[in-house]
Amino acid sequence: MDESVYDKNRELQRKLDHFIKQARANEKKQELYETFGFEIIGASNPRQLRDLLLSRSVARFQLLDMVLCLVDHQKDADRLFFEHDEEARLDSANKLLILDAIKDIDLIQSLTVIPLLGIEALTRYRWMINDLKCRDQIKSAAYFPLLRSNQVIGAMMLLSQDPHRYQKGIGTLFLQKLSAMTAVAIENCLNQQRIKEISYQDVLTQAYNRRYFDLRFKDEIARCVRWDDDLICMFLDVDHFKKVNDNYGHQTGDSVLRHMVNLIKEQVRSCDIVARYGGEEFVVALPSTTLHAAHEIAERLRKAIYSSAIILHDKQLNVSVSIGMASLRDLSISLQHDADFICTALLDRADKALYEAKEGGRNQVAVYTNPML
Repeated sequence: MDESVYDKNRELQRKLDHFIKQARANEKKQELYETFGFEIIGASNPRQLRDLLLSRSVARFQLLDMVLCLVDHQKDADRLFFEHDEEARLDSANKLLILDAIKDIDLIQSLTVIPLLGIEALTRYRWMINDLKCRDQIKSAAYFPLLRSNQVIGAMMLLSQDPHRYQKGIGTLFLQKLSAMTAVAIENCLNQQRIKEISYQDVLTQAYNRRYFDLRFKDEIARCVRWDDDLICMFLDVDHFKKVNDNYGHQTGDSVLRHMVNLIKEQVRSCDIVARYGGEEFVVALPSTTLHAAHEIAERLRKAIYSSAIILHDKQLNVSVSIGMASLRDLSISLQHDADFICTALLDRADKALYEAKEGGRNQVAVYTNPML
């Protein structure tokens, strides 16, 4: 055989082997992206979705890091993604950017619907990565918009140390599919959580209901016992509420309760649990809070409610509340104690403190003290 023909055949075979290898690599890559896409679509709650997108994706796709930017059209994204998890909020502070639909309008308008790769993505969206610890190691980036119903609901930035990883003009089909599935996953997951929360809310006041409180209370107590943190249970009761209903009507009474819940939420953190326990009685759980700090919160709340009038046509109505508090740490419990026992004991102590506040003249804060001491 002519040597030139042999060389040509060998070169053709080499090219064929290269194409086959590339096709197999693309097939594996497509399978990887599709598998991950189905995982995020199947996320059961915002916390799981957050973990998949911000943590597991980095390892799965061998990235330096990833930034997810969301437009908070309904003003609840931060709460839904981080509720009751302050540690995760701190860990993800620079990776999950939540934009206010009004305050951050300039940044939102900069989110193009066209994917960008390489230097252009880094230059145009430098604000997305400015606060990352690894920002000096970033050599290439891929920007993909998150679109739903022709509306930009956010964007994702994939970051790499490899300057050749993302370059303008390279194929982005797999990543575009992933961004589309991410947008669907975020919308579905947040909507499911919103629907779930409705079942946990008191219809009148929009505080949590007792069913939700009982579930969360056990979880928070278990966590605080495990980490040797204190937790304060606080009962609040509107003073002379029956007179309000009798003298002004039940609609006014409803307004008083809604007004009080709004004031409570202003004084506590997003990780605290505010629930309607029954009638005009409310309960607040303050995890990882000292008794001293909780007492200051209770006093501020008591003063805010007493000094804040409810306007009724041409008149104004002032109400007061009595508050009873009890500390988890004062129970002298351990990990061996049954969760139901701890919950019951703490609620009972807070209720007894509330009774003391009522008996002491109302419009005051009382802290449970052990009569055996």
